[in-house]
Parts: sequence; C-alpha cells; structure tokens
Amino acid sequence: MGNRLSLVPGFTPDRPADGPGPEPTVLPWTDACPEVAAPGSGRAIKVLMITESCGGGAGRHVLDLSEGLFERGCDVHLIHSPGRVDSFFRERSGRLRAIRQASYPMHWGIHPGDFSAVRWVRRYIREHGPFNIIHGHGAKGGALARLASWGLGTPVLHTPHGFTAMDPGLAWRQRQLYHALEWALSKLSDRIIAVSPEEQRFCVRSGLGRSRVVLIPNGIASIAFPSRTLARQGLGLAADCVVAGFVGRLVDQKAPDVLIEALAGVARTAPRCRLIIVGTGPLEGELRTLADRLGVADRILWLGERDGKMILPAFDLLALPSRKEGLPYVVLEALAAGLPVLGTASAGVEILVRHGHNGLIVPPDRPDLFAAALAELLSDPLKLEQFGRRSREISTEFTVRRMVDSTHDAYLNCIGMRVMEARPRLCEGVR
Repeated sequence: MGNRLSLVPGFTPDRPADGPGPEPTVLPWTDACPEVAAPGSGRAIKVLMITESCGGGAGRHVLDLSEGLFERGCDVHLIHSPGRVDSFFRERSGRLRAIRQASYPMHWGIHPGDFSAVRWVRRYIREHGPFNIIHGHGAKGGALARLASWGLGTPVLHTPHGFTAMDPGLAWRQRQLYHALEWALSKLSDRIIAVSPEEQRFCVRSGLGRSRVVLIPNGIASIAFPSRTLARQGLGLAADCVVAGFVGRLVDQKAPDVLIEALAGVARTAPRCRLIIVGTGPLEGELRTLADRLGVADRILWLGERDGKMILPAFDLLALPSRKEGLPYVVLEALAAGLPVLGTASAGVEILVRHGHNGLIVPPDRPDLFAAALAELLSDPLKLEQFGRRSREISTEFTVRRMVDSTHDAYLNCIGMRVMEARPRLCEGVR
C-alpha cells in the first residue's frame, strides 16, 4: 500500500449469547452478470455490500453506489437490515431487481446477536462467492464485513458515514470503546473511505492507518427541481416571507433544538422569517413543546417525511445546525438548488460551504451565534442571491458519476495490491 494520504483529484481541501438467529429474507432479483468473475480473472468485479443503516444519507449512498457499479458491469450483491429503513430506501431498493438483495436483522449498537450475524454473512460469502470486493457501510455494516471476511483473502473496504466515536453526545467511556473497536477493525481493512475531510482527519488522528484512508465525497445526479413559485404555492407561503429550511431526522445529532432557539433569537428583528422543518423523529414532541415555550410555534411549518428535493426551492437558505455529519446529501441538493447554507463546523460541510462565499459557518451548540448568522443572512437579500449563485457553481463538482468512478478505482487498486502480494508466495511455491 502507499504511504501517503489518498485524495480524489479535485477534492483537495483548502482548509484545514445467542442461537442461530432468524432466517434472512432473500429478495427477488435477476442475474446482473451471468458469468461471474473469479478473483483475478480480469472480468467484471463481483461486489458484496453490507449495511445496517438503510435510511437517510447512508442508505442513499449505498443504493447510488450499487446502481452505479451495476451500470459499469459489476455483479453487485447487497445485504441490508430491515430495521432502520425509510420509505425512500424501501421503494427504491424494490426497483433495483438486477441486484441480488438479502435482508438480515442487525442491531444498531453492540449486541450478542452480532455473533449470529457474522456467521450468517460468512455463510452468504461462502455460498454466493467468491467475491472480488466486500464493502461494509456504517459502523455495523463495516464490522460485519471485516469480521465475516477475516482470513478469506478478499479485499475489504469500509465507509463509516460518520464514525460513532465522533458523536459528541456519547459519554467519554463509550467513545473510547467505539474508538478501540474501530482501531482494531481497521487492521482488517484494505481501505477506509472517508466522505469528508473532517472524517478523513479523524481517521488519521485516531491511528486507523494513513495509507488506508481515501477521501471520496458523496455526489448526486442532476435534479429536476420545481420552480420557486410552484414550491411555495404548494406550501401556502406568502411571496414576501423569508424561509429558513431544515431537512433531516429529528434526532439529537441533527440539533434541531438549536435551530428553534435561533429562530426565537431573530423573531423580533425578522418578523417575516418562517422555518420549514422536513422530517420526523423521536424528538418531534419535545421540539414542538420548545417552540411553544419560546413563542415561535406559529413561525414553524412541520411537513413530516417528504421528498426534500421538491421542497428545497421554497427555501431562501438551508439551515444545518448538526452536531455530527459525514457529508450531508441535503447540502449537496441545496447547493444544486442554488441555496446559501448556514451550518456548523461539525456538520461535514468543509468542502461544500465556504464561509463568506456561499454560506456561513458557526461553532456547534451555539444558538446565539447561529441566530446572529441567521439574522445576517436574512437582512441581506443581495448576499443571499450571491451565495446561492456560488452554491450552484460548487454543486457541479459533486456528482454520482465521480463518486462511483472513484470507488471503482479504489476497488481496482485493492484487487491489484492483493494480486501483487500473492505473486511472491506463488513464485516461492514454484521454486
């Protein structure tokens, strides 16, 4: 392997106890590649994807990548969990009938059932392999991929989509435990794919292996957005109101409470400001109570689970108060829609939002500073327009094609390295 930190061209950052377990559900499919490649044969790459998280950005990434690899002639298998699945993943995965999919129950955190899951995945590899590449996504998917393939000689990659150990909401002991587990599992990884420079730096600082880390940001396909007028009419918004929008799960990681507090901070100076919240989650009741207590309940439009792409044009800016992110898809979509972004330094937007260029960045968990930045943007329509135009320009750098091509190149590199490592052993056997 190389001895330097790998970067995708064009993305160099300019700133710093249990039984055998339940039976899996094998979903219908059609043969993607009738002639399956044997490792090292030079034919189409056979890839096994494993993920527990099937909602939000991680689920979207897995489907984008699986579909893109299939279009490049790869034979793609996908193992996912039926637990954390949103409607968008369920509907879209049902259309990907050319990709063999198997559903097996996985637990989000550390659980005794993980032993059964490892055994089941290893059996799947034995029955449906050999595979050229095994690629785990998220904490659980990455752990299962590396443990189940241990000793098989197959290159293994892991895309964390935001390390659990990066979550500031975890107690110190929990962070240390997850960090130790990730450090140990990294020794079984050929590559760790970071989706943002922040995640990349965390990998290196945590001792996961500088030469293992490659930066491949997420990307999106072109989007047919509705017009601003049509999007606003559908929501019953007045033409002169200024809208800050939030799209995401209502969970602590996303810090929607910070946004509601910030809204209260600008309510007096920006009477035409409205907040649209797209998404659902366990915190919704608490957040509605908070809005009532702060006197801004009448300023918020709660839309529930919707296709955010159809709502974005109604916004004047995207608000992202997150405490931890990988590389948020909603920001990529907002850029493509020509929106300025108000985010936090822990929101994974370093290469997407340039402070003072196409948005503003403030420290996390600072409602006062978030409110001040929000007020600055709301009071300057010209700045909103300029930032939005620059956002659209930046969005052209982050495409699905580029993300898939870069991942495919990483696969080829890992396969090549394994072949090179095997040649000396083969030569010794001949002698």
